[in-house]
Amino acid sequence: MTAIGIDLGTVNSCIAHIDAAGRPVVIRNGVEEETTPSVVYFERADHRVVGKEAKNSALIAPRLVAALFKRDMGKEGAERVYHGRRYRPEEISAIVLLKLAEFAEHKLGEPVHEVVVTVPAYFGVAERAATRRAGEIAGLTVVDVLAEPVAAALAYQQEFRFGEDRHLLVFDLGGGTFDTSVIRVGGDTTVLCTDGALDLGGADWDARLLDHLIGEFRRAHPRLDPAADEEFVQELTEKAETLKHHLSEVLSRHCPMRWQGEAARIEVTRSKLEELTEDLLERAFQITEKTLAKAAELGVPEIDEVILVGGMTRMPAVEAGLRERFGLKVRRYDPDLAVARGAALHALTKSGTAEEIADRLGVSDERAAEMISRKVSMVVPRGFGVKTVDPSDPLFATDPARARQFILHLLPAGTPLPADTGQIPAATAIDNQPMIEVDVWEAKPGMDSQELQHNTRIGTGFLRLAPRTPARTALNICFRLSETGLLTVSASDSRSGNRLHYELQIGGMNQAEVDEARTALARTTVSD
Repeated sequence: MTAIGIDLGTVNSCIAHIDAAGRPVVIRNGVEEETTPSVVYFERADHRVVGKEAKNSALIAPRLVAALFKRDMGKEGAERVYHGRRYRPEEISAIVLLKLAEFAEHKLGEPVHEVVVTVPAYFGVAERAATRRAGEIAGLTVVDVLAEPVAAALAYQQEFRFGEDRHLLVFDLGGGTFDTSVIRVGGDTTVLCTDGALDLGGADWDARLLDHLIGEFRRAHPRLDPAADEEFVQELTEKAETLKHHLSEVLSRHCPMRWQGEAARIEVTRSKLEELTEDLLERAFQITEKTLAKAAELGVPEIDEVILVGGMTRMPAVEAGLRERFGLKVRRYDPDLAVARGAALHALTKSGTAEEIADRLGVSDERAAEMISRKVSMVVPRGFGVKTVDPSDPLFATDPARARQFILHLLPAGTPLPADTGQIPAATAIDNQPMIEVDVWEAKPGMDSQELQHNTRIGTGFLRLAPRTPARTALNICFRLSETGLLTVSASDSRSGNRLHYELQIGGMNQAEVDEARTALARTTVSD
């Protein structure tokens, strides 16, 4: 069975496999391009279009085109409606995954079942669970969900084969998300720390440029306001994206615009684009600064090299800022394809024994063993904990139900995976409490706070207590988070011996809904 890696991107996606020489190779899509726009056009109730044609269809039917849905992965209430049916982000992502798998099957001449799918390093448990569900809806087995910077580091390490440990900073600025990770490579691949933002990427640069172009058109024609014309705005969005790309290569470019018989030809310079988006890049650099500071706390003496990943890193301002602000050595490494190639390498390690891989690739057992011997170690991207009552609150003694509640992070961000908290002591709050509710909370992106509003509840379970249990009865709680992001929660009552143990069912689609969505997708056709 072929090892397949999929970079399920916010703006563009890519798929790769390991060839007979053991090299990660990108698989081209149906129009012989290496990347496929992560866009779905719901042309009819029973037919969808994926990729470039879907993106072009946004010019004539913007309300039937889904894009940037990866930003909504794992969120409640993020459904979109097409032809009278609601679609969750997992279902739309599944359509893209299905089409990518079909490209691979066509090129390789064999079925594709098991895949590794990449996600932003800063994706939490809910987003990673949603990604797994998307694969299942597409009829695929997601053997692992791999952080994008880790995938890029794997591809980089495979190509350059370091003889000794090196510390890389992977600066991953893609179409919709941003991550920075400090990763040790050489033998094994170890993530030391990571940070990022799920709402920062090329789409935000496009939006700033779009607003500027509309504003300049209004200045040229004060009586006209094309902002409410969906088709015009969609066409101008395409022009803004193209203009942004050109300004990474040239210092200025003109953008022609025409609406209701009036025209304008707007010149935009690279310096103007940088001015319009200065705060966006500053935000990325501030996150990078935090990541480097955390790495220093962990004993990393210096960063040997910065790897630029994601299409937005082609902006000259990115490389210049990293050199001037941080004094870092920067290398742009295959920004559009490295993640998919690294995912394919990781898929290889998950696809069987050394003997099976040697037979499949036609290499020696020793070569196969060397290929799968390197381990990948990651960290908890965001803190996990439970909601508890503050015993120091004066209300605790008289009315504990009204006392301050906060989140106790049992697994802080940056904890190496797999992680096990061990037995954490807790206690009941009131007499005759029939049960305790073990809520599991995850810190919101960019937050390291115990306050409820800075955390999100992602799951819950109940532990039934013995009758007439007095207040302050001792309890124990334990969290275990696997390398693949599966969170297991257990709790026990020392008085009754009752135990609670469950693999957390993250919000979003349950198994019955996933099965229904998979059946519904199988009844439709998907083209490119």
